Amino acid sequence: MRQFDLVCQLGSQVMYSPAGYRLAPHTAMRTEASALVYNRGITPRLIILGGSNFGVRYDDEAIFGPNHPTQKTANFSFEAFAASDYGRKAESEVIKGFLVDEFGVPADKVLAEPLSSTTQENAQFLEIMLRRRPMFTGSEKIGILTLLYHMEKALPVFRSVIGLDVEPVFAEDVLAQECHDQADRICEYYSTPKGGKQYDTERLRQLLTEGKSVGELMGL
Repeated sequence: MRQFDLVCQLGSQVMYSPAGYRLAPHTAMRTEASALVYNRGITPRLIILGGSNFGVRYDDEAIFGPNHPTQKTANFSFEAFAASDYGRKAESEVIKGFLVDEFGVPADKVLAEPLSSTTQENAQFLEIMLRRRPMFTGSEKIGILTLLYHMEKALPVFRSVIGLDVEPVFAEDVLAQECHDQADRICEYYSTPKGGKQYDTERLRQLLTEGKSVGELMGL
């Protein structure tokens, strides 16, 4: 795998209960892959992108109202947003916590971006940071880390943002390179449709066990 100046993990679902925060299965796979690319020396720095998450960043009742969770239309009031950034963490902040506390990644090597709420906003906020923050030159070699089903949507978005030279880092590839047993975990995850698409799990298994990239399924 090529070297990067910066790898950006795209945020995804985290969950909150009185017992604390936990990662959804797909978020756990992305997060473990981020820890591996750092610990293997593939990148010296990580950015976690992503803010909004129902039940985590936002207060459930303030967003959905008294009929939650049956109410389908969110009430995005100023007050709900203002309360959310006081009482709960953004998904990027939760993910950073797991990287530091569970995987031993130094806290000063992970930057959490807590505001973007869509893939388009992920790219836009990253561009702002690269262009406006003095710790970046704007010419970094950047890897975008997510899962295959999300990469199909995300990579064109990031490449369409002016000035962003990015390459995909498939979480599936990273995990399988660590341990071939990860293929079972990945194929189990893809046994049901993801992103509205049913993937060929046998083809996925073949690529992962042969040390090839799942990017082949995107023609990469």
